[in-house]
Amino acid sequence: MICPCCGESREISSSECASCGAKQVGPPLAKPDVLMPKLGQSFAALACGVIVIIAFLLYWVLDEDVKVGRALLVWTLGDGYDLTKKLLEGDAHLPYYRIFAYNAYRLANVFSIASIPLSLAGIWLARRALRLIKSDSASFGGVRVARASYCLSIGLLVVFSAVSVSSIPRWIAKRRASRIAATRALMYELHARGLQRYYKEYGAYPGELTDLSRVSASGSPQSDDWEHNFEYKPVVVVAAKGVAAPYSDYTLVSCGPDGKFGTEDDITMIDGVIVESQNDPNAVEPNQGRARR
Repeated sequence: MICPCCGESREISSSECASCGAKQVGPPLAKPDVLMPKLGQSFAALACGVIVIIAFLLYWVLDEDVKVGRALLVWTLGDGYDLTKKLLEGDAHLPYYRIFAYNAYRLANVFSIASIPLSLAGIWLARRALRLIKSDSASFGGVRVARASYCLSIGLLVVFSAVSVSSIPRWIAKRRASRIAATRALMYELHARGLQRYYKEYGAYPGELTDLSRVSASGSPQSDDWEHNFEYKPVVVVAAKGVAAPYSDYTLVSCGPDGKFGTEDDITMIDGVIVESQNDPNAVEPNQGRARR
């Protein structure tokens, strides 16, 4: 028995609490005839799904200067109200926007980070509530709420998981394009800060990239964004008999994402110009570099 004064346990047969000294003045109250079942587990499971839906809808409607919300308001009310007239004066294209599906997909991808764990928590709580109801239906209730929560959480998990998985190829392609752009920037930096400066100083390109230390105290990039070393090939366009001609042109190659030279994803620079392919008929020839300088 719990003492109503201090909350400590005491023997039912004892008329006085050993902890606080409170004395029993009458017999314990009888148990009620009807006990209401507990609904906490079922509603907790339902709350997980409802939180995800409400947060997603609010962010979707209010995102990007409430563009979606303004467009929905114009679509719903029409242009006969003062409010919608003012909205159309600010942006006459509101009735023609088709951004809802794209915004929803983009936000679902962002929300998947939090919605997937919440959906899993809702599934676990709903299953736990159903087990408690099955084992003790007199003490636990809300079977319909638990079942609805279970179905809702599974639906949210499937939707957000599908969106997250479908975005993986796009993310990989975006990451690949970002690293290719970074590698091109490194190659242009190497040309401007190293190779071109060396050419102006000595009238020829270096035999090796390590020779750039003569003109660049801080050093020039020696590798691409994947940390693979560049392949540098100096070229002699005009050779003199019996005389060592200087290197007048060069080819700089990054092995690209696959880390292998001689494949289609190689990034090639010829005399400061990046070409799509060494076999490209429009590719810059080495001797064209001197005409640009």
